[in-house]
Amino acid sequence: MGTSKSFSDTRKAMIPNWNNLSSIVTSSCSSSVSTDDKKKILKNYVTTLGGASKAGRGGSKIGGKSGIKNAIKIGAFLSAFSNSGNDIREALKEVGLPDLTGKSVSDIINHLIEYCSGTASTIDEVAAKEATRQVLEDLISEANDFDELEKVLAARFDSETYEDIIIRYFGYYIYEHLDKWFYEKLIKDKNQSDCNNLFKEIKDFIFEKMKGMQRRNNLQDLDWSSENADVLVKNIQQDILTVFE
Repeated sequence: MGTSKSFSDTRKAMIPNWNNLSSIVTSSCSSSVSTDDKKKILKNYVTTLGGASKAGRGGSKIGGKSGIKNAIKIGAFLSAFSNSGNDIREALKEVGLPDLTGKSVSDIINHLIEYCSGTASTIDEVAAKEATRQVLEDLISEANDFDELEKVLAARFDSETYEDIIIRYFGYYIYEHLDKWFYEKLIKDKNQSDCNNLFKEIKDFIFEKMKGMQRRNNLQDLDWSSENADVLVKNIQQDILTVFE
């Protein structure tokens, strides 16, 4: 989970609304977290970022930019797979991995994480990278080899759209911000059981709230290097943050 260094670095930035967010997260760290407290945590999170419209479109200094960048890269990989006729080898060539000799599914996931994220040094970059890992593991980690990987990923498109996957990614991204900012600090002041319960409750709440989101951005047949892709991904992030605002 998060690091105390991340918490310290963020706090030093003198972020507006930081004290309100920190206070509600700390007071909610217990064996029982009310729905109202979870709403307040996410509402204060969005306020701390500068609001849904600002952060959603990459205008916040502390969160949103890396989420957009990684989401576009995730979409580019998914599109490469679909456009190749579900040929994982061709898709991986498109994202810089032409030689699969000796590579495992875990190696593929690690390559894709680096492709989508690159070096992560800021809290925002670290949150985006971890969210990328989680969504990729959701998609393909159950596969044992390349043939299974193709089947597993192809099956995803029978049950989920690109937008569903990008929304799930942003859910992890929000969660990872809160984790990186607060977990290590809280565990020193509270106890591990209560901390783990709080963050589980936060994650469950994020994903439960996103279920009711209207899917209104068609990402099929999208050129992921285009300005339109940038606009649509920003639309999705803004819509998600608006749910919690």
